[in-house]
Order: sequence, then C-alpha cells, then structure tokens
Amino acid sequence: MKGNIEPPANPRGVPESGGGPRGAVRRPVRGKAFAAGFSLLLAGATLAPIAEHLREKPRDNFPLSYYPMFTSRRGEAEEVVYIKGLDVRGEGRPLSYKLAGAGGLNQARRQIRRIVRDGRADSLCRAVAEKVARGGKRSLADVAEVRVVTGGYNLASYFSWESKSPVSEVVHASARVERGRP
Repeated sequence: MKGNIEPPANPRGVPESGGGPRGAVRRPVRGKAFAAGFSLLLAGATLAPIAEHLREKPRDNFPLSYYPMFTSRRGEAEEVVYIKGLDVRGEGRPLSYKLAGAGGLNQARRQIRRIVRDGRADSLCRAVAEKVARGGKRSLADVAEVRVVTGGYNLASYFSWESKSPVSEVVHASARVERGRP
C-alpha cells in the first residue's frame, strides 16, 4: 500500500476538526477575549489625554500626555536669543550656534539663553568674536562685529516667507572682531 500513507497522529490525541476535550475548544476563545480586552485597554490609554485636555487646568504627565507643546495657544510673536554677525556696512545675519557652545542646536540655544539670563552675554560675545577672528572661514570673513541679541519674530510672517526680519531686537552684548592680532 504505497499510496495510502496516513498522517502522524496528533500528539495530544485531539482531532484536527476542533472536537475533543473542552479545554481544546476554549483556548482560541480565551485568546480572543484577551486580545479584545488588551485592545480596549490600549484604545482607552490613547483617548485618555483628550479628557485631560478638556479640564480647566490640565496636567501633562508622561506617558499619557495631551501634548501641550502642540495644543496650547501661541501668541503672534516669538522671542529667540541668538548670535548675530554684522559686516562693515552694518548689515547683519545670524551666526551658527556652533560658535556659541558644544552640542546640538537645542543644547546651544539653551546655553545662550541661560548665559544671557545670568548676565554673562559680554563674555559669550567676546569668545565668539575671537572664534570668528581666528576661524579662517570664508563665510565669516566679512563679519566685523558680533552681537548677542533677542529677536522678536512674527510667526505668521516668518513661516509664510513674507518677512524673515525680526519685528524687534534687543542687543545684550556687542564685540568687535579684531583680526590680525597675535
């Protein structure tokens, strides 16, 4: 009987058709109930921040955040502390954050803001002017003065490319770039 090979028997002795002991039939149902319960739990955790956002005084707490950095109302203007370079004609442009400190953009921005808040903008300005003077970069060759400023920007104008210029500017410190000194 070469053509009549029977498949091996199921090790538990439960037929493949789903019949047999009660435990074998309930396993898939128990698994589906667990999956449904887990899905409801995840849906509730996802929707919970909405209820927090509707409170009079919402509290943001990890991991169930209602993301206030995206949902809170912002004014039309935003203030940014940065380093600005001026050429001999007095025309200015922002300088790279890398001249101010180590780390990435956000870390350097926080350092600059803290230095200004602590009243040490003069020392930062002098240090950046010295880096510009000895830097040797062609892109900085025309920079004659360095300033640490807080610029107020109209967000709607800035992001619509209408105007990239600040609507207000406060100079915290200024330093001349002195090239050719030993």
